[in-house]
Amino acid sequence: MKLPLPLYLLIISSLTAFAQDKDTARIAGALSADQILAPLKYLASDQLRGRHIGLSEIDTAAAYIAGQFRSAGLKPVPGAKGYYQQFNRVFTPREKYHMDGQVGFDIQAGARYSLKNVLAIVPGTDLRFRSQYIILSAHYDHAGVQPYATSVDGKLDSIFNGARDNATGTAAIIAAAKYFARYPPRRSVLFICYTAEEEGEIGSNYYAQYPLIPLNHTIYNLNVDNAGYNTTNSVCLFGLGRTTSDSLIRKACIAYGLAVLPEPEGQDLFRRSDNYPLAKKGVPAPNFSLGMITWDDSIWEYYHRRNDEVGNMDLDYAVKFVRAYILSAQYIANEKSQPKWASGDEHEAEWRALYGKTP
Repeated sequence: MKLPLPLYLLIISSLTAFAQDKDTARIAGALSADQILAPLKYLASDQLRGRHIGLSEIDTAAAYIAGQFRSAGLKPVPGAKGYYQQFNRVFTPREKYHMDGQVGFDIQAGARYSLKNVLAIVPGTDLRFRSQYIILSAHYDHAGVQPYATSVDGKLDSIFNGARDNATGTAAIIAAAKYFARYPPRRSVLFICYTAEEEGEIGSNYYAQYPLIPLNHTIYNLNVDNAGYNTTNSVCLFGLGRTTSDSLIRKACIAYGLAVLPEPEGQDLFRRSDNYPLAKKGVPAPNFSLGMITWDDSIWEYYHRRNDEVGNMDLDYAVKFVRAYILSAQYIANEKSQPKWASGDEHEAEWRALYGKTP
């Protein structure tokens, strides 16, 4: 029997809503709000002293993330040293000169820095798709400690805690790792927490140059990087309209009552986040970010400021944001078709070359 079109659409809509409710219920059951927020609160605490690569606490942060991956049962990546991709970096005087003043404070030109990307994998469940990987990534470093304390919000403070930028993103990766370790998707998932983003996407550029999973097996990257937010009803997708995954991300965000906005005009944030090194190689790679309608004073108030702390964040929104990120990743990892750049995108040619796709 052929159903009338309005009734057919109602049934499809109801089934979709039921599936979304089932997905959101499973995510909530696997990850309580406290479990999602615990890594955010720890990484943005004074104990971590701003997670700067010039300070020893950057290694404390890396060890914590690796411990979270290990305790969740994630596997190390072949070719890594445990859960680390280690490399050395020497910054030139010119590089130091062009750094943000606070970011460059603890960097000594000519000195060698031992850096670590933190990585782990969850194998996919479908033999047809297991050799395809999606990367879920965020940077875990921030800007460190000011050389002297001054008054911030009525108290003396010298630490750039980086709660929004980017302890929230790192907490999202840890939460996603715990969820997918328990409920693996069809495709394999590679989790990367990058180092030294604040110095110019050093960690992500290194991985793009020396990938531990071949890039032609890496079909997508959903990075998380944040400056701040001035709406709690939306997320921003740097690269909205540029890949075929938009509809899946919108579907996931709608399940949490969140709209999907493009990045604010005039900032070129797509090229200033850790998604860009892989995008240049051809991997479809947008950036999932806290909601910004415009880049205004409410963003500058916390961006690379000492008052970027957990205590002045909307934590209910942070939890919704992380859960929407996980559901977005789940939809993409389970989708039958391989994500690609939109027709005519500047990275479409690299995509075709990387995956051997003919025009």
